[in-house]
Amino acid sequence: MNAVAPLASMRVRLALARSCAWSLLLAGWVGIGSLALVLAPIDWRAYAVVALWLLALGAAAAVATRGALRPLARGVALVVAALATAGGVWTSLRGGAMPALWLAVLGWAVLTALASGVVRSLRLAQASAPSPPIAAAAGGALVAALVLGDLADPLGLASRLSGFVIATAALLLALQNGAASPSRAGCRAGLFDCSLPAWPAGAWHDVQSWPVLLAGVAMLPMMASLPLISAWCRVGAIPAQGVVLLHFGAMFGPVLVLRHEVVTWSPQRLAAACAVALGTGAVLVLAAPAPYDMLGLAFAHGAAWGLAWAGQLWAPARRGQQGSSPWHAGIGYASLTLVLGIAVTRFGAVGVTAIHVVLAAVAVVAWLGALVALARARGRVDARGESRASASHAASWPQARKG
Repeated sequence: MNAVAPLASMRVRLALARSCAWSLLLAGWVGIGSLALVLAPIDWRAYAVVALWLLALGAAAAVATRGALRPLARGVALVVAALATAGGVWTSLRGGAMPALWLAVLGWAVLTALASGVVRSLRLAQASAPSPPIAAAAGGALVAALVLGDLADPLGLASRLSGFVIATAALLLALQNGAASPSRAGCRAGLFDCSLPAWPAGAWHDVQSWPVLLAGVAMLPMMASLPLISAWCRVGAIPAQGVVLLHFGAMFGPVLVLRHEVVTWSPQRLAAACAVALGTGAVLVLAAPAPYDMLGLAFAHGAAWGLAWAGQLWAPARRGQQGSSPWHAGIGYASLTLVLGIAVTRFGAVGVTAIHVVLAAVAVVAWLGALVALARARGRVDARGESRASASHAASWPQARKG
């Protein structure tokens, strides 16, 4: 009984740390984007702020997820990053403007990467590999949605975000207290101990995996545009917090229910599920009336990302390679965000719609093409088998007559 208690305590600490990390990621992504839109309404500069955050997140994670960072040094960095982030967020709408928001962006990126380091240290300190963090991630998403609250109240949002980062940093300090520095290497392909991975090398060479990869990419334009989508839906009497809850719920709700089934899915079935979800979102955003077009898109493409994310948790081959740096993924995410910002600045809601429709169309075409190629390959195998059987039968026929 005495040996079980510390083990259970360590699992609880790991789950809480994972929830903290996920809540920081999601609340930062949407919260920073919302504040940026206040300072630069529907302007590519607002997306440039989010792009800088993703770039800084990749750079900070490349350092903070290494095992060389001691708990004391990480604790000091958590305090400094939290104070800088809270100060930047608080003053950004109270006279500090963009310079204060830049400070908050850098501080939040460092804070999220340090949270990933806490998760990694707690995970590697356990005797056995823990279960995938689906429930912890869902809890973190719920916390993030509650903290974000009403995006239409920017001053209230800034106050909530400032208090949130201070409270989360304090909890992370308590969770890592007493944890030994890990002595063995872990996966550094992404944040949260590979729960948010970079793409594995050569992944795009396999067309069959495109629907899964594109479902992961769909998170980028959706999360970056969620503040705008919330504003567009608010015109149709849909509260902003409802849009955020719907999207976050779609990301983690289905996989939380299907977590025992997804582990048994073949790559073909996972690709089919992601293609159908992406295609459904494209149909809804094109055919449904406003605001249900954007709501349908947020739900369907959120579910597609969730399925793709859950599918790779049990498949090491689908995750980033051991030792690869999240810095590379950060560069890719930042570049795509800038492209999205330019499209939205020029075309507005049509730009968001077009990007998601193109992603869905490519995913569906790739899935259908993979099905056709698989059917042809099976046909060739069957034809070869029939040819060999006929040749064997023909060779045995003269001997049968002679006998």
